[in-house]
Amino acid sequence: MMDTDILDLLEDIGRSSVARLEPAVALSGDTAVERRDRVLQSIRGTVLPRRLEFTAANGDCLAIEVNSSRVTDVFRVRSGVAPDFETEQREALAGQLAQLVTDIAAAPAPLSMISLRPDTMLEADDVGITFSEIAKACTTIEMPAEPVISVVPDTTEPNVDVESEDDTDGLVGLFYQGSQRLAVGRIQAKAPNGELIQSDGDCAEDQSLHADHTLLAQFARDLSGWDDDTASALDHPQLIVMRPSGGKRSGLAVMNDGKEFSMVVHEARKLGAIVNLWTSLTEHSQ
Repeated sequence: MMDTDILDLLEDIGRSSVARLEPAVALSGDTAVERRDRVLQSIRGTVLPRRLEFTAANGDCLAIEVNSSRVTDVFRVRSGVAPDFETEQREALAGQLAQLVTDIAAAPAPLSMISLRPDTMLEADDVGITFSEIAKACTTIEMPAEPVISVVPDTTEPNVDVESEDDTDGLVGLFYQGSQRLAVGRIQAKAPNGELIQSDGDCAEDQSLHADHTLLAQFARDLSGWDDDTASALDHPQLIVMRPSGGKRSGLAVMNDGKEFSMVVHEARKLGAIVNLWTSLTEHSQ
């Protein structure tokens, strides 16, 4: 680029720049196709590690981690469970990300974006899925030319068997089941006394993170104290998360309904998927 071109570019930027009163940036586009292009452009234009959150008019949100025009993680999706970057094949991941981008673009306009600092430092092997791979996968997905005005997702919702809001026992069990591919180890126990219901992974019997009855009983007492302290401010069910300092070790997520609790030991980088699982279950229980 010539010096004169750079000066012209800076002049154009100066003329078109306006003060922003809030961190969100509106992604223009009258059609879903145009908004999808804007989402892809945002991914392509992100060089430093950032967490991008795209939010539609009805509250639907797609939150992703982007670095060097590559998507390295997914924290929140419109419905279902976020893709697993460690177990899915690269081509399948690109297709899933393309569908997520398409879904948020097809949600009711306007579409806004917030760029935030990532919660944890990226690992050296977080190569991610490139913008080009996602954009190529998008070309195989048909989408309406006009924006979708229905707030009900067109995709099939997960089969969550929750009979009523009071069926929180089912939620704890579903949280235990749904965290299977996200967990290093997991435990389900009764809240009053810590009696073990089931466990597996590193939390299974004779494994490194197995908790005996004494430890579970102590945790149940601590959890009961937490319930007493927060009774006036928080209802059940609750999701309690504990993150490691520096983000390098395992994290702990606890779903508590006052009767039972499920504890999930997970890699720190999978916290977003855990929260997304919680959101999906609790939304279906209402």
